[in-house]
Amino acid sequence: LSYRWLLNEFPVFIALDKRRFVSQTNGNLYIANVEASDKGNYSCFVSSPSITKSVFSRFIPLIPQSDRAKVYPADIKVKFKDTYALLGQNVTLECFALGK
Repeated sequence: LSYRWLLNEFPVFIALDKRRFVSQTNGNLYIANVEASDKGNYSCFVSSPSITKSVFSRFIPLIPQSDRAKVYPADIKVKFKDTYALLGQNVTLECFALGK
């Protein structure tokens, strides 16, 4: 499967950069340091080249909050599933820490 995210309408796909990352493991969109320009409606676009089919998710609204007085502590969650790999094969592990 291949995951891409679009903002507000097709075909405005999210450009990946130092702030935005799409996990090709689970399709999640990660945005570091949300900015006012991130406001909008997001939809995940999933495609499968093997069966030549694509699907859009429902739109998910993102509304950045402007209250700068609140500071949240780092939120580190360690709940990893057992990961198995065949000898000689590649494996990708992802770890994300959230907070500011």
